[in-house]
Amino acid sequence: MKNELSSPAQSALVELWEIDLRGFGGKQYFFCNQTNEKGAAVVWKGVAYEPYPIKADGFEFSGQGAANRPTLTVSNLMGFVTAAAERFNQLVGVTVIRRQTYAKFLDGVNFVKGNPTADPNQEVVSKYVIERMAGMTAEQAAFELASPAESDGAVIPARTMLANVCCWQYRGEGCGYTGRAVADRFDMPTDDPAKDVCSGTLLGCKARFGGTAVLPYGGFPSCDKVTS
Repeated sequence: MKNELSSPAQSALVELWEIDLRGFGGKQYFFCNQTNEKGAAVVWKGVAYEPYPIKADGFEFSGQGAANRPTLTVSNLMGFVTAAAERFNQLVGVTVIRRQTYAKFLDGVNFVKGNPTADPNQEVVSKYVIERMAGMTAEQAAFELASPAESDGAVIPARTMLANVCCWQYRGEGCGYTGRAVADRFDMPTDDPAKDVCSGTLLGCKARFGGTAVLPYGGFPSCDKVTS
């Protein structure tokens, strides 16, 4: 990878994505925004990465300050992401693996005449966790990514990252809810404004804003979903 990076005649950079839902009862998905020489799925280390509109931006590498939060944008073709978000808690806590390599190192099966320079060791692998859904439309969905270390009980000065405790005051700034009475502090339904108190949990937030909305939740839901 290093030699190819400095080469004046680089081959095409290939970005491969793995979205792992197995920890939530789902399956692994392998996507690539490109196709191989045959117009088929790119194969890397024997795994086929299906052609699917997916991209990410905001990657920065620095040894100082807070880690950056890249944004992963995925096509919502035929409601794929909508269905997954409804079933898997907006995909919060899902592991996302980014693999980068160059076309010259891809498996020989990607090429009509094979590939004598194929090398499965030539890759850069980055692992992330979906921290929150940043937005979703009928066309696409965007997710904020965080490093596993940030979502694993990390402590920020003066504030501990808790999975199921919202820091916002109900109906105040940050929360922003102004609708009807929904539930009491135990998440039991009520239409009595005097008993309408948010539980401070993700369930309480969803009850007010909807299961597929971009939630203003003031906790860190992925904290209890990351495994080493």
